[in-house]
Amino acid sequence: MCVSFLSKYITIFVTVVTIVFGGYYTPKAAQPDILSIAQKFYYGVGAPKDVHKAFRLYLQAAKAGSIDAMFIVGGMYMQGKGTSINKAEAFKWLYKAAINGKSSKESERILGQSFITGQNVPQNYDEGVTWYERAAKGGDAAAQSELGFLYFSGKLIEKDYNKAFQWFDIAARNNYPLAQYNMGILYYTGDGINPIDLIKAYAWFSLADSNGNANGGAAKRFLETILSANELRDAQNYSMELYKEIEKVRKTTRKNKTTQ
Repeated sequence: MCVSFLSKYITIFVTVVTIVFGGYYTPKAAQPDILSIAQKFYYGVGAPKDVHKAFRLYLQAAKAGSIDAMFIVGGMYMQGKGTSINKAEAFKWLYKAAINGKSSKESERILGQSFITGQNVPQNYDEGVTWYERAAKGGDAAAQSELGFLYFSGKLIEKDYNKAFQWFDIAARNNYPLAQYNMGILYYTGDGINPIDLIKAYAWFSLADSNGNANGGAAKRFLETILSANELRDAQNYSMELYKEIEKVRKTTRKNKTTQ
């Protein structure tokens, strides 16, 4: 059976996000100075490094209406940087920033988790799926995997094995271990895939195992007991092909980031 973080009814956030600082929104004349000073204290450039003072300044700017500051404050509350971890405040500021046009794929996933689990906001499946879709389309592998599970289970949205396979496949190729395990499950059971393909199932289980997924390791070892020597060789070779494809994409992505 395919699994998901949501299938375990998450009661806490498990994701620590890295907030990427962008340009500055300036609805009030004083905000550029506040944000500039906050940034100096945050990075310790042009002022002694003091993340607590930086947080207070960012919060001041956020309360004054700066959307970028809202986003930053939400991230700092989420990480406990310059302040205590406060998931309710993190949600409040990330949501305010997002509905005003400032978000990241990570913050969108956090909003999706919050709405679906009812953490810090009244539970709303439609809102949760909407934010998950935004995060998934933006390239967040965890959100892609969760969407795959939602389509597979049909609990919150209409069951669609084709879409489940699509999102699991995208997340798995983004090197997300849980999605790689779920791809193995789809090929092993034939759910949404016809016919069953134990060679591809093994290949995905092996990738999941190599990325630390214990269920993937157990499934791989089970298949090693029923595959013939030739089938096992083909499965291992296919797993290497997938590994090389994924590493090639990751290398290109890293290269593109360093040139931006």
